[in-house]
Amino acid sequence: MARPPRPERKYELLDQILDHLLGSTLADLTFRSLADALGISSYVLVYHFGNREQLVTEIIRGIMRRLEPLTTLRPASDSPEDVVALARTAFELGLDHRGRHLQRLEFEASVQDVVADDPRRPSAQSFEHWCGLLARWLRGRGLPPRAARSMARTYVGAVMGLLYDFVLTGDRRAALDSFDVLADGFIAHLDRAAHRVAS
Repeated sequence: MARPPRPERKYELLDQILDHLLGSTLADLTFRSLADALGISSYVLVYHFGNREQLVTEIIRGIMRRLEPLTTLRPASDSPEDVVALARTAFELGLDHRGRHLQRLEFEASVQDVVADDPRRPSAQSFEHWCGLLARWLRGRGLPPRAARSMARTYVGAVMGLLYDFVLTGDRRAALDSFDVLADGFIAHLDRAAHRVAS
């Protein structure tokens, strides 16, 4: 008699796959190499993930799920200082060994999307999401829509650059120090923009 399927097994496997990929790349990923590394049959992977493309899509979704806890965080107030403090907390959460390698894999998938016939686009969608969120907050502080969009894109892009810095160097302290410089610039820029709007 066949064992009943366990839907949670797919997520258990995905966690094991992400752990394995902390020392590997998406480009090198095959069902056979992955099955050998996990000590399972490649048929198990086919059963749960279908084909390599579906497997990579699930891996990327698993990587992106690390950001889900950030959606529940709320600033203590609507002040720029509290919003920046929350952003720093969120930024700091990914500055560990696992976060560094998951970010590396996300960047790898994003670069592959540039030349893919059918790009997955989760990183681009995430980038646009954070830009939109910040732009709405900036509009709520009185910035005109175009200025809010430009400022949001500038600072979200700069944070992505700092994450890339951390992937390249692994220097957590330097990434946090640079984030603080960026945050100070953001608040100063916002103050100047608010004065221009008021005058």
